[in-house]
Amino acid sequence: MPAFVKIPEVTETINRLRSKMKPWGVTTSLLARQLGVSRQYAWQILHYETQISTDRAREIESVVDGIIVARRHINSFGKRLRAARISAGLTLKEVASLIGYSWVGVQRWEKDVCLPKPGVLWHLAQLYGPEANRILGGMFPHPIHRQLPDQHKLH
Repeated sequence: MPAFVKIPEVTETINRLRSKMKPWGVTTSLLARQLGVSRQYAWQILHYETQISTDRAREIESVVDGIIVARRHINSFGKRLRAARISAGLTLKEVASLIGYSWVGVQRWEKDVCLPKPGVLWHLAQLYGPEANRILGGMFPHPIHRQLPDQHKLH
């Protein structure tokens, strides 16, 4: 238990931070690098395990906003694909295993060496979830669902 009183404004700011970070693939490590602090300290901030002032929480939020603005302008498809994977909380090897490719193949797409086939993109969008559509630049304008026919109508 923390040995300090949690300030409601800081709690709200931290909750906003965490909800902003995930969809854009902003990791604790990236935030720590941007802040010039250790990963452990960044984690403690994001879980409000250490005391910070309201002003410091707002400063950190502006850093996260800056990272997101930079991510919005990612001009490489591979970088957007990587951001979507990180946002989904998946590793290269997990993605590769789930779609039946090697992790090296997935890495090649993320490094812009080559592009995945359209069918593979569909599977990636399914894995990465609805937030992937925004990161991938609206490639899938409608929600992606696979409609299964009603079993009773088949007979």
